[in-house]
Amino acid sequence: MIKPLRKKYGLVVQGGTLRSIFSSGVLDAFISAEFNPFKYVVGVSGGAMCMSYYLAQQYKTTYKIMHELANDDKFMNWLNMFSEEGYINLNYLDEFTKRKFPLDLKTLTKKIRAKKVEIVTTSLEDGRPIYLRAKTNNWYKSLKASASIPFVTKGEVIIENLKVMDGGWSDPIPIKRAIENKCTDIIVIRTLPKFHREKWSYFGKIGGFWHRNTPSLSKRFHQDYVFYNEVADFLEMEHEGINIHQIAPENYLKTTSYSTSTNNLNEDYRLGMEMGINLLEILKVKKKLFS
Repeated sequence: MIKPLRKKYGLVVQGGTLRSIFSSGVLDAFISAEFNPFKYVVGVSGGAMCMSYYLAQQYKTTYKIMHELANDDKFMNWLNMFSEEGYINLNYLDEFTKRKFPLDLKTLTKKIRAKKVEIVTTSLEDGRPIYLRAKTNNWYKSLKASASIPFVTKGEVIIENLKVMDGGWSDPIPIKRAIENKCTDIIVIRTLPKFHREKWSYFGKIGGFWHRNTPSLSKRFHQDYVFYNEVADFLEMEHEGINIHQIAPENYLKTTSYSTSTNNLNEDYRLGMEMGINLLEILKVKKKLFS
């Protein structure tokens, strides 16, 4: 591999639904330190939401969103599992964030001018990852697409004439995408410990059966754990000319994908912020923290 002459910084943010409170803490530490050297940024599902408010420099906004939604029956309700909207109501999330915590699109437009920003989704046609170029005129819809999970939400979103769903099924931690975009120094924010490896799940089996008439998509569900474990192993390897800095909790977070409490959210957020600050110290970045 020919080493590039210049450094190019990339940021990769894994999803995790409510576990993304950890990523929110990390990115708020970055906002506090005015740390934003990234030329390429990519996020998945809940990670894409955290990434968006980070780029718009909206400190502690995802923290506030998750605190309000964690116990909101209009957002998550098992009684709606088989309704039109599903267990997680993405239409409600879309309306709620636009009304109470709108993205600062003016700042966002200015901040991403010299960046390439992508949001990961999965094609419902063949199961391949589709990387949506985030633009201010499609940002909200791209976020909705990346978080659309079969059986849990309505299941699909049509954007740019493509039927897509949650990007975590096709590229849960898009480190290879960052490398493809010629990034040399990459920060990866993970919501699961480095040692975590997935196992087959009933959810994957059900999804594989449901999409059995689309073999490539069915395979994505049946072997979702294989795809995750491959990228987790890739992150542990040395790659010539590439520096990867991982920020991941040492143990499982108190918050799970779909359940939490105020105390757990606060604890996981603080952990994320502490780990973000620690990395900045390692990278010798001068901090300017909010009081």
